[in-house]
Amino acid sequence: MDREPSAQGVPRPADDVAYARSVVLVYLCSVLLFGALLMLEWRWIDQSIAAVARERGAALFSLIETTREWNARHGGVYVAQTDEVQPNPYLRHPARDLETSDGRRLTMINPAYMTRQIAELATAGEGIRLHITSLDPIRADNGPDPWEADALKRFAKGEAEVLTLTAEDGEPVHRYMAPLFVAQACLQCHGEQGYVVGDIRGGISVTMPARALTALRDSQREHAALLHLAAFVLAAGLIHGLLAANRRRVREVHRINAEQERTIARRTGELAVLNRHLAAEAAKQRDSASQLAASEARYRAIFEHAAEGIMVTDADGRIVQVNPAFCTITGYEAVEVVGYSPAFMRSGRHDEAFYADMRARLAREGSWQGEIWNRRKSGDLYVQWMSVTRIGDAARPEGYVSTLTDITQRKQAEERIRYRADHDALTGLPNRDLFADRLNSTQTSAVRHGHRFALLAIDLDHFKAVNDRLGHLAGDALLVETAARLLVCVRESDTVARLGGDEFAVILTEIAGPGDAEEVAGRICVALARPFMLAEGEARVSTSIGIAFGPAADADLETLRRRADRALYAAKAEGRGRFRVHDASLDTGVAGTA
Repeated sequence: MDREPSAQGVPRPADDVAYARSVVLVYLCSVLLFGALLMLEWRWIDQSIAAVARERGAALFSLIETTREWNARHGGVYVAQTDEVQPNPYLRHPARDLETSDGRRLTMINPAYMTRQIAELATAGEGIRLHITSLDPIRADNGPDPWEADALKRFAKGEAEVLTLTAEDGEPVHRYMAPLFVAQACLQCHGEQGYVVGDIRGGISVTMPARALTALRDSQREHAALLHLAAFVLAAGLIHGLLAANRRRVREVHRINAEQERTIARRTGELAVLNRHLAAEAAKQRDSASQLAASEARYRAIFEHAAEGIMVTDADGRIVQVNPAFCTITGYEAVEVVGYSPAFMRSGRHDEAFYADMRARLAREGSWQGEIWNRRKSGDLYVQWMSVTRIGDAARPEGYVSTLTDITQRKQAEERIRYRADHDALTGLPNRDLFADRLNSTQTSAVRHGHRFALLAIDLDHFKAVNDRLGHLAGDALLVETAARLLVCVRESDTVARLGGDEFAVILTEIAGPGDAEEVAGRICVALARPFMLAEGEARVSTSIGIAFGPAADADLETLRRRADRALYAAKAEGRGRFRVHDASLDTGVAGTA
C-alpha cells in the first residue's frame, strides 16, 4: 500500500488506513446494494415462472371442470363397454348399464370416471398427471396424498388455489390444485355423503413436468447474476478509482491543477462524443417511433375503412378483433363477438366435413378461400366469399386473419339469370331445354326403378283466333292463365313446360297405368274449355292432347315425343277439344302418308 509523505518526507500511515477503510466500505456497500437488487430480480423471476405454471394449471383445471360440468348436467353419458372401459364399480345408479336393441352393452360414464380416463390420456401423452381427490372419497384410489390433503385443508380455510414447485423421482414438477364445489347435478352421486350445493367436495390436482420452466428460471437467474456482477464491478471499480484519484490528488498537491485540467479536457471530449452518440441514438429512436406510428396509422386506416369485413382470431379460433365492415355485413357489434368462436354464425348448410377440410387446408397450406353460408344477427342467411390466412407456422400458429365479402346479391343475380335461361319468360314454366333435361331424368329414373311415366303433348285450339280478335296482349294473358290451369291439374312432382307459341307439354312421373294419364288429360280438357275472362274481353279455346307412355324398349326419347305429337294430331283430326292415346295404328297411318 502506498504511503502519503508529509512535508518532511515521513510516511503518514493514518491516511493509508483511512483510504483502505474507505475502499472496504465502498465494496461492502456495493455488495449489499447489488446483492439486494439481485435477490429482488430472482424473486421476480421466480414469481414469473410460478405465474406461468399457475396459469397452465388453472387452464387445465378449468378445462376438466367444464368437461365434468357438461357430463354432470347431462346426468352422465353412455359409452360402449370394452376391455378398456368396464362398468364403474363405484357408481350407484339404477341405469348404470344398458343394452341397446342391437345387443351392444353400454355403461354410464359419470364425471369422476370420465376425469380418471382423461387423466390417463394426459399422463400417456404429455406426462401431465391429473388426480381427482377428496378428504372423503367414494373410491379408495381417490384418497389424497399428503400434499393434496394439505391443499384441501387450505381450501376449507378460504384459499382459491395452491401451487407448489417440488421434485418427484429427481425431476422438478409443478403441482397445482383448485377446489371442486358441489353443484346440483353432483348430488346424484354425492348426495348420500351429506354434501349440499356450494360445499367443497374435493379438488383436482394437476402435476406438470417443470424441467423446461426450471431450466428457463435458472437461465434467467444466471443472466441476472452476470448483469448484476458486471454492474457491481463497474460501480465499485469506478468508485474505487475515484477514491484512488482523489488520494493521488491529495498526495500530489503541486500537480493536481495540471492533472485536473488534463482530466477535465479528456472527460469533456469523452462526454462530447458520448453526447453525440446519445443524440444520434435519440434521433434514431424518434425516427423509429415515427415510422411505427405511421405504419400503425396506415394499418388502422386500412382495417377501419376496408370495404371487406376483416376478422382476426387467436390460435384457438376465438375472435380478437373485427372491423366496421364486418359489423355491417353480419349485424353484430364488435363487443358481441370478441372472445367467441365464429361458429355461432354458422348457417347449418355445411356439414362437419366442410369445416374439417377447411382446417386441414389451413394447417397444410396456411390459407383457405371459398364460398360459405352464414347467418346474420337478424337470423337471415347470406353467402360470403371468405379468405383465411394463418399467422405463424403450422406447428405453432399465432392466429388467423379472415377477409369476407357479402356476395348474396351476386348469387341471387346469378340464380335469376340461371332461372331465366331455363324458364319461359312469359309463363315462368320450364322452357324447351329444361323440359328435355327433365324428360331425360324421368326416363333414367323410370328405367332404374321399374315404373312408368306419361308424356302429354298439348296444343290450344283456336288460339290464333283469339290473337286476331283481341290482340297479342290478350293472347299472352291467355297463355299465362293456361299455364296456371295446367299446374292445378297435375302433381308437384310432375312437370309442365311451354315449348313455344301455344304448345305445352306435361310429364307425369310414376303413373300406375294408362288410366292415370287419361284422367289428367280429361281434367286439362275441362279446365281449358272454361271461358278466359281477359281484360280485353272473354275468350274461349279448347285443347287437343296426345299421350305417349314410357319407358319403351322400342323407343328412345325422340321417338316418344314423336308418338305424343302423332296422338295430338289425331286428336285434332277427330274434332279437337279431346285427347288421344298413341297406338301402333298412328305410326302406320303416318308412315303411309309420309
